[in-house]
Amino acid sequence: MKSKTKFSHDSLLDRQSTRELLVTLANAIKKGELEFQESEGDLVLTPKNLIEVSVRASSDDDKQEVELKLKWRTKAKEISDTPPKIK
Repeated sequence: MKSKTKFSHDSLLDRQSTRELLVTLANAIKKGELEFQESEGDLVLTPKNLIEVSVRASSDDDKQEVELKLKWRTKAKEISDTPPKIK
């Protein structure tokens, strides 16, 4: 059975604090271990050499947004060696 652990945090930071957060994230990726801490426990992620990166940006009236998503697999995805049955 799969186990899913999540971490979530929202805050309003100034540019310097946001920069420090991004530098910390970049250093953790370089190290190969991202540790997220909260009162209910820790979540440790271990990115591999290949990371799927998605960047989105938008501007709409008084709201601007940048979204950054990073994904990787901890194990190789199992792929079937038999073709599908198609009728």
